[in-house]
Amino acid sequence: MNTTTNPEQKKSPEKDNTGTAMEYNHIQNVIAVMSGKGGVGKSLVTSVLAVALARKGYQVGILDADITGPSIPTFFGLHGPVESGKFGIQPLQSSSGIKVITMNLLLPSEDQSIIWRGPLISKAITQLWGDVMWGNLEYMLIDLPPGTSDVALTIMQSLPVNGIVMVTMPQAFLL
Repeated sequence: MNTTTNPEQKKSPEKDNTGTAMEYNHIQNVIAVMSGKGGVGKSLVTSVLAVALARKGYQVGILDADITGPSIPTFFGLHGPVESGKFGIQPLQSSSGIKVITMNLLLPSEDQSIIWRGPLISKAITQLWGDVMWGNLEYMLIDLPPGTSDVALTIMQSLPVNGIVMVTMPQAFLL
């Protein structure tokens, strides 16, 4: 699935000086990585999957949608601040070429806590999707927060997700 309806109609930043980041992005596959609870290794799975795809030669990006507990930049040793480009926010790039963005990279201090309710978090994620200059990506991985909150619903309903990786961990039940 391509997030563009007609790739020929997409602009090229080199040829045009107007528009928004979303108009220039070409993202072929959007994969949500989710879990029913926290602490199962979802961010680790997202990072390892991104590295594996990049090693196979694919252009990969990660949107860390775990706004209140982002960890993806830490896995890649990335620190902000991010730069604003002519058409949108420029994601950071790992040494393996993976583009990464998360809300904490946009804050004055990366370790600053974000204490927001669902609607604000959902709005922030849709803005990260549309305001970041991702460019041409074959895979966009979205690391969701744990559970089935407003954020997960927003992403599934408003972004062109065409794949899900569900990370689980067995639990012992005592009766």
